[in-house]
Amino acid sequence: MPWDLIGNEQAVAALRRALETGAVAHAYLFAGPVQAGKATLALKLAQALNCRGGSVTAGAVTYEGAHEPCGECDQCRRIAAGLHPDVQTVTIQTAEDDAQRRDISVDQVREVERAVALNPFEGRSRVIIIDPAHALSREAQNAFLKTLEEPPPRVVFILVTDSESALLPTIRSRCRRLELRPLPAAAVCEALLARGLGQEQAELLARLARGRIGWALAMASAPAALERRADTLRDARSLPSLSMAERMALAERLAAGFRRDRRALLDTLGEWQGWWRDVLLVASGAADGVANLDMLPQLREDAARHQASEIVAFVQALRDARQHLEENVQSRLALEALLIQAPMRSAARV
Repeated sequence: MPWDLIGNEQAVAALRRALETGAVAHAYLFAGPVQAGKATLALKLAQALNCRGGSVTAGAVTYEGAHEPCGECDQCRRIAAGLHPDVQTVTIQTAEDDAQRRDISVDQVREVERAVALNPFEGRSRVIIIDPAHALSREAQNAFLKTLEEPPPRVVFILVTDSESALLPTIRSRCRRLELRPLPAAAVCEALLARGLGQEQAELLARLARGRIGWALAMASAPAALERRADTLRDARSLPSLSMAERMALAERLAAGFRRDRRALLDTLGEWQGWWRDVLLVASGAADGVANLDMLPQLREDAARHQASEIVAFVQALRDARQHLEENVQSRLALEALLIQAPMRSAARV
């Protein structure tokens, strides 16, 4: 299939209809969970708008193009490789000290404004992908709003987000919204089996993915990622044995890591949350629902060591900490508050 996207057929169908009828919007909002296929779909739309053949209308201008991304022509290949001069991804930049900035700045938006004022250099449409769009600072959103209100011709904006509530309502209202939903575990497993994975590994990754097909495919193609997962879960299991001083030292190290790579730490906390959620399921007699299928003995050990109430409290604390970090709360304070609430080592659950 030219779009080559697993699941989310409704979103693909909506874009196909827009391309076929000449009703491509000047701005799209692709919303959904992390690694649900939003960035992939954005690149596919950029390819379809610039692929050779057929006819396409974009930004109220009709010109020769294609209704499907062929994936083979020079335009499609260069877009896939990130080398096309008319397809630009705007994201959070890295500072000079190698620390990751917290947001997409107004200066970046002004650079986009200068770029879209020019005709496409060699493609048929200029495509600006903003990912993650919820990282736009408030000043940047206000500046970008002016461009959305008077969109230039031959330009399509694609805003990619897993937190659309962080965007101004006025920005959301000027975009055509497409939602990408998590896939059922069975669909993820089937896709992994089709790519040659064994049944056991496919079932494990499908459970761990929690509907995120992009995550599952990335893990399937990177065996070292499963080794890193083992390290992350070992850290999650070790938290109860840490003294309070050790917890504070760990919070400091995690905060330093967060300043360098925000997504990596958020992913780590997500895996910790998944582990302790599984421990709670085992403690509640619902082991059939766990994601970490390959570690049931360890899950049972941890379930026997802790009261269900403290596990529930820590799972909630992990959820809150991730939200606070995404909202730019002071990272060390958020992580210290989290680790204080981690379960304490006890002899057995009664």
